[in-house]
Amino acid sequence: MNNKKLLLITGCFILILTGFRLLWVQQYGPTSYPKAVNGLLDLRGIDFADETIPLNGEWLLYPRSLITPDTSSSSPVEITLPGDWKSYFDASSETEDADYFYGTYQLRILLDPSTQMEPYTFYMKDIRSTSKVYINGRNVSNQGSVATSSEKYSSGARPFFVTIDSDVDEIDVLIQIADTGHTRIGGIKEPVQFGYSKNVTTFYTLSIVLQILSASILILHFLFALIIYFGFSRRLEMFYLAMVFGSAAISILMDDDRVFLTIFPEISPQLWMHLFSISYVTSVIFLMLVFKRLVDRSTKKRIGVTVAYYMSLGLYVIYIFMRVFEWFAVAQFLFSFLMLTVPLIIAISLYLLLKDGTSSVIYLLLAVVSIANSIGWGTLKTNSIVVLPYYPFDIMIAVLLLAVFWFKQFFRVSKESQALAKRLQRVSDQKDEFLANTSHELRNPLHGIMNISQTIYETDCQLSKESKENMETLITISKRMSYILNDLIDAQILKEKGIQLHLEEVNISAVVTSAVDALKFMTEGKDIHFRIQIPKDFPFVIGDENRLFQIVFNLVHNAVKFTGFGEIVITARTVGDTAEISVRDTGIGMNPDVLESVFQPYEQADSSITALGGGLGLGLAICEQLVHLHNGDIGVQSELGEGSTFTFTVPIGKERTLKDETISPNSMTSISKETKFTDSNVPDVGAQILVVDDDPVNRSVIKQILQNNGFVVTTCASGSQALACIDEKKWSLVITDVMMPQMSGYELCKQIRKRYSIVKLPILLLTARSAAEDVQVGFQYGANDYVRKPVDRIELVVRVQALTDLQKSMNERTAMEAAWLQAQIKPHFLFNTLNAIAALSEDDPEKMMNLINQFGTYLNSSFSTQNLNQLVPLENELRLVKSYTYIEQQRFNDRLKIEWDVRVQSKVKVPPLSIQTLVENAITHGVLCLPEGGTVTITIVEVSDHVEISIHDDGIGMSDERIRTLLERENEQGKGIGLINTDKRLKQLFGNGLDITSEISKGTTISFYITL
Repeated sequence: MNNKKLLLITGCFILILTGFRLLWVQQYGPTSYPKAVNGLLDLRGIDFADETIPLNGEWLLYPRSLITPDTSSSSPVEITLPGDWKSYFDASSETEDADYFYGTYQLRILLDPSTQMEPYTFYMKDIRSTSKVYINGRNVSNQGSVATSSEKYSSGARPFFVTIDSDVDEIDVLIQIADTGHTRIGGIKEPVQFGYSKNVTTFYTLSIVLQILSASILILHFLFALIIYFGFSRRLEMFYLAMVFGSAAISILMDDDRVFLTIFPEISPQLWMHLFSISYVTSVIFLMLVFKRLVDRSTKKRIGVTVAYYMSLGLYVIYIFMRVFEWFAVAQFLFSFLMLTVPLIIAISLYLLLKDGTSSVIYLLLAVVSIANSIGWGTLKTNSIVVLPYYPFDIMIAVLLLAVFWFKQFFRVSKESQALAKRLQRVSDQKDEFLANTSHELRNPLHGIMNISQTIYETDCQLSKESKENMETLITISKRMSYILNDLIDAQILKEKGIQLHLEEVNISAVVTSAVDALKFMTEGKDIHFRIQIPKDFPFVIGDENRLFQIVFNLVHNAVKFTGFGEIVITARTVGDTAEISVRDTGIGMNPDVLESVFQPYEQADSSITALGGGLGLGLAICEQLVHLHNGDIGVQSELGEGSTFTFTVPIGKERTLKDETISPNSMTSISKETKFTDSNVPDVGAQILVVDDDPVNRSVIKQILQNNGFVVTTCASGSQALACIDEKKWSLVITDVMMPQMSGYELCKQIRKRYSIVKLPILLLTARSAAEDVQVGFQYGANDYVRKPVDRIELVVRVQALTDLQKSMNERTAMEAAWLQAQIKPHFLFNTLNAIAALSEDDPEKMMNLINQFGTYLNSSFSTQNLNQLVPLENELRLVKSYTYIEQQRFNDRLKIEWDVRVQSKVKVPPLSIQTLVENAITHGVLCLPEGGTVTITIVEVSDHVEISIHDDGIGMSDERIRTLLERENEQGKGIGLINTDKRLKQLFGNGLDITSEISKGTTISFYITL
């Protein structure tokens, strides 16, 4: 804004303010009235009907004399009122206190006889400082204690009214006054008003009301500014503005009719003077500070203005001290200086702001002009004989202009904030889009890195220990990054509202159990225990099973990350028609600042804490959005160092619990009806399938699908039931749901693999989550394959058929290996046996016949078709072993001794040719390697729920290295075939193989056990 325009606007505004003020003077200003001459005021012929008259003119003054109606008067002096009386006192007198003034004012008033019953009233507005009034010889008012010495003096100056009857035609007024001299003007400072009571009261009631109204408005603005400062924005200019309003309100109540003294009459004149002066200076000082803050926010820093600000503040502090310690001369000078210079500094500041282009500052400039106009007219009014009611409009206009400025600033900032918010939203959208695109682009390379790293880790035997540890670290970091990428993709999908929930009745206990099992790998190296406290009869909830799993998984995952040791407890309870699920940990906890933003995307605590768990801070944000999609709520309670508890709610379904077995007509599994398999694809009848699912609907549907395709299906409702069924009979395949209560599908896999190998009993998982990391967890627990829910009929049947065919093929291969093993009977064993028979034919025909019989039994047992079975009765195997050992004993005589220890009551089945192979190995590679031979001890003992079988020889023994390599590979001479085959079959059938202990020159013991 250029200077001409600025001057034009300011000049017009001053003219407007002056015009309003002149109208006020014209309305309430006094007309020409007689003035007192030589202590006499002649008001005869004056109409008092609608006027109040100022008693101005020449009064009589008796300096240092307290005249009463009963005392004779000394020589008075004439003094013009209103005015200062200090010049009428002789300060050089040594016998008088130069700082203490007292005296008496006298005035005689001549009146016409009144025709009205309305009394007369005197309004004495500003008498400094103590007074005592006599009217027609009667004491009518006492303000403080008037005395001839300062020791007996007590102050009490405040405006007051004196009322007398109107039936007099002459009034003699005596006013005794005492003053300590601390005020600049002493005596009667403002005109005494006289008139009928109603006129005087009306005139000054209007003034007081306007003062109270103005002060009230300022106090309201004071409170609003403080509320904004303490409650919303800690900007110092708001606090300074509040102080401007507060001190201005006090100054209004202190000035003019001194309403403050009427409210608090116990305040002394000295204190009133302090408050009056300080409030005025404080208001302009804080107004200066407001504008200083605005200047500091401008683009240019004005050093000169800043120095002026701080100098003014320093003078203000000095002024306060001067006032407190009653150094009135210095204080008065500083008051005048500050009241003149501070507005000038403010005007310069505003001018500089306008030069910088801050156009809205014009409102502040006009406000300052309005305040200056009020101060100027107030000064003029104080130093003149004009008596007017309080004029409030300058201050109100200033307040209005300040409000206009702040509202304009508010709307400007609001508009800028909206524009900034839009820009930030665009940037945020671009950021999210970038992260989503980056996530998709990074997934393939990341999975490539993971797969290559895993392959190298598992297959490269030349890696050093340190390299293997580095590969493990690389794989772990890759998995963690995969989780982060998945969170980024989910966050983008949620933001675009691209997730559609497939609502159904879900067993929350199964969801929790599965999530906990999926995260147990993360607790390696941590002393963390999980506790799931969900009642068995807890009702089903309405939700998307996959997304509920994601919610629980993320919450438990968060608890594991930030818990070094202790426990993680998952509980559930019903609250009305909702289920409340809580995840409580004993981890590091959170402070209140973190709690406020814990569910915000990308929000994390300080780096020292988040370094424990990593991530981008998206997991909890995704949880919150998923919970809200389920019409639920989520919250957290936490204390730093005490752990955290996350709680979310989801709606409860129908009255259905784990105990219910009613099949709903609406299947939760999709079934394709149009496809029939050809004969070539129909599996062989007899494949035994065990289906494990806590949902009776899913069990029924899967059973129907598989039975219609020729499988024999048995169903179980829990993992514990499934384990009991597995222990009772042999199965071709186990199909299990991942999410089950008490024992999840993962845990069931783990327990099955303790009994059967991955080939002997395949496991097919049913899962709602098919992400790579979820599938990997299933494979880590020992699953062979998975089918994503809802199940497709064709996919299910094809995968089941493939796994059962695989299991059948492996069984057939094992049986063929056993037959092939027996076919490896060495020709020299046959020749040696026949030679032994021929030799005995001449020496001992009876022994020859026994040898022929045992040899026949051996051959019959060796080539029996039962050897194609997986198991044969123990007595059949022992018959073969006894025939073999008899033949060998006949061949080697005293070099071979056989000892038996058989203590078995139950009917036991063993793999065919298993014991015979071990006995042959002990004889051939053990005792017969010694010239003197040795003893082979065969021990078969029934112990509790299993039978222990061991073959011990006292032959040459083996080294530890030889034992380690014996079952790992076939040696170059073809030795070890029998042991390798036997060990493999035992592991496939019973989950455990051969146990070999040996010591060189002391012998070897090979043992295994058969589960009853």
